[in-house]
Amino acid sequence: MALVIEDGSIVPGADSFSTAAELVIYAANYGLTIPADETAQESLLRRGYLEMTSMPWKGRAVSPDQTGAWPRYGVCRNGFTIASDAIPAQVKQGQMALAAEIYRDDIDPPAQRKGAVTKNRVEGAVEQQYAEAKTSATKAAAVRQSSAQFAGLLESSNQLKLVRG
Repeated sequence: MALVIEDGSIVPGADSFSTAAELVIYAANYGLTIPADETAQESLLRRGYLEMTSMPWKGRAVSPDQTGAWPRYGVCRNGFTIASDAIPAQVKQGQMALAAEIYRDDIDPPAQRKGAVTKNRVEGAVEQQYAEAKTSATKAAAVRQSSAQFAGLLESSNQLKLVRG
């Protein structure tokens, strides 16, 4: 089934901000690995779209009928207000980065990654020892390259929303 693209107008049934063709270009530009099959690419974009709905975005959703985290009211980035009927380029690029990260985790699960070789002894039988993998290398897909795209659009735990009344 083809992706339904959210363009900021609250598209019914939207399940992505980006197209599979845009994902292919993004992956080529950034040297990321994605599946060649368009259906698999669309699936990754859908999974990224769903993951993004759980993120603590600034502002608030425009409509209770929207399927994703964007568009939003009341979001400023670098001092500029983002229109409530727009999907910022960083959101689209972040979804594509997230899709590539999810694919990487699918083919190389973080829990199964090993650290660097710390011991390699060869005499008859081969013995190899691995260092413990650093936790930063095994974090979930949502906290890696895509987080750079979302900078300034997500709230953090050290921010308080103050409203004068």
